[in-house]
Amino acid sequence: MQLRLLSATAMAGLALAACATQTPPAVASLTGPEWRLEGLLGAPVQGQSPVTLSFLSEGRAGGAGGCNRYSGSWEQKGEKLTLGKMSSTLMACPQPLMEQEGTYLRALETAKSYSFAPDGALVIETAQGPLKFRRN
Repeated sequence: MQLRLLSATAMAGLALAACATQTPPAVASLTGPEWRLEGLLGAPVQGQSPVTLSFLSEGRAGGAGGCNRYSGSWEQKGEKLTLGKMSSTLMACPQPLMEQEGTYLRALETAKSYSFAPDGALVIETAQGPLKFRRN
């Protein structure tokens, strides 16, 4: 009985040690998660509807602009990131949200590069300034 208890304790210890040495999943992947915009050119995002971005593996990107859905193409080479012209639905929303969405889509189309902040945030550098996203 004592031998079984000692054996079970040793096995549990080995299992915990193995878990402790596993490498966490890489954060540095654009594809897969939906990203939620939290910073638009250094300013907070307005409105209750989230602004999102998803990178699909087929070179397509899209999401919600806060008012309309949008989509377009994207390409990554190293830390360089380019997005094509975005097309969107044409729903009407309050003027401040329409302006924010237009600013966001125009900035997205001028993306130059991306990086991941130490806290896991995705930062896309554009000609107008940074777009900061969090995993949704």
